[in-house]
Order: sequence, then C-alpha cells, then structure tokens
Amino acid sequence: MKHHLSARIATPVLTALLHGLFYCSTAQAAPPDGYQLVWQDLFQGEQLDLKRWTPASYLRDAAQLTADAVSVDAQGLHIRTYSEQGQHYSGFLSTAGKYSFRYGYTESRIRFQDAPGGHCAFWLQSPTLGKWTGDPQRSGVEIDIIEHRLTDMKGKDVSQLASFNLHWDGYREQHQHLGGKWLSPVSLDGSWHTYGLLWTPQEYVFYVDGTERWRTTQAISQVAQEIRLTCELKDRGWAGPLLPQGYGTREQSPYRMDVEWVKVWQQP
Repeated sequence: MKHHLSARIATPVLTALLHGLFYCSTAQAAPPDGYQLVWQDLFQGEQLDLKRWTPASYLRDAAQLTADAVSVDAQGLHIRTYSEQGQHYSGFLSTAGKYSFRYGYTESRIRFQDAPGGHCAFWLQSPTLGKWTGDPQRSGVEIDIIEHRLTDMKGKDVSQLASFNLHWDGYREQHQHLGGKWLSPVSLDGSWHTYGLLWTPQEYVFYVDGTERWRTTQAISQVAQEIRLTCELKDRGWAGPLLPQGYGTREQSPYRMDVEWVKVWQQP
C-alpha cells in the first residue's frame, strides 16, 4: 500500500485561521475547460429520488443497511448511523442500474459526522470488479474519492485525515490496492467540504475543496461505473472498535453523513 502525504504542522495562530477558513469553505473546483454538467442530484424535496438511487437492505459487517437510515430535507441528504434494540443500522446508496459514467469530473459537497467503529465514503464502483484478474482497465476499479474515519484501528483520532483509495482484482487472494492520503490542518469531521475526482484515460486526480491532494496513473478503469454514498460499521476494523453503548436511536444519534449535492461533468 502506497500513501502520499502533504501536510505541515501549523503554528497555533495559523491553525486557528485555517480552522475558520475550512469551516466556512464552499470551494468547488471548476471542471476542466470544455466539460459540461451531465448529471446531478441536489437532494431537494422531502424524499430520496428513487429514480436515481437504490438504498441497500442487507447486513454488512456490524450494521443492518436500511432505507430508514436515509432521509432528505431542506438541508440535503442524510445517512444516519444508529442503534435500536441491540441492532446497529446505517445507509448505503448506489446508482447501479440507474446511472453510471466513464471518465469525467465528479464532485460532492459533504459533511462527515463519523462514528467510532465506522466510516463514510463517496466512491465509484465497477459492476465487473475482478472479473478479469490483472486487467483493471477492463474489469474496473473501486475508486474511493473520499473515505473518512473519526478513529483508526487503535481508536486514535484521525478525523483530520482524508483517504483516497483504489481497489481492483476483487477482494480476495488477488486483491490489489493503491492509496493516497492528505492530512488537513483541522478536523474534517463536522464541517462542509467538497471532494472531487478527475478521471481520464490517463490518470485519476483527487481534490479537496478545489485543491489537488493526490494523483496516480495506475489502474485506470475503462468501464462505466456507478456512484455510491455509504456509511459502514465494523468492530475493530479500519475505524476501530464499535461503541459498546451503541450509537443512539435514529432520532437521537449524532452520527451521520450529510450531502448537499453530487454532480458529474463530462466532455461532449
């Protein structure tokens, strides 16, 4: 696994200044010249657009995925993590069978409010991942535009960390992975940020608030891929141990991913 880290230890004064700038951020990186908006969901209204998204309904690691964890209101989309009667719940949205794209620039404005033991993400997935081993171009690649955790495997605070990951050749013995990361001067948890990906036949370029944070020319998918917005729980996994007391009821839990919009631009 490879990482790219771009960060500096800021002075207290600079940290305070950056904290204010990040929390007020509404930055959006302009798509490349000649690109046109081809798809978007602004999450307006009072319910999820089921012509665009499908909510998952199955047990995934420590959480029962359910449409009940997903809601839309005047503030946008919300995917909640909560516990009721000894069971943990969360939400997992996909555009599979409804929308996919190959190459382009995509962005989402997101506020993570992550839970210990869980992580949320904005990503692209191939319907044929791992079908042709050793050929990610043909099989496709899991492209994690942003993955965020509150804590790491040991329970340490990593809320300042933005993770960008690629997975291909399936998820078993042949699994391949490449990743990058960026350490924000302040926590990414609890504040709005724009996360973007430029995907071309030659490279992937990952952005946070309009600034490039990682790029690679490896494992470039050449197939159309679906969009996913997800929150997951796994005990003592990538995001550490679950909360022993649970996450609060659906109405009371503070843990969720808020999404203002998702957009895709492509060349004509």
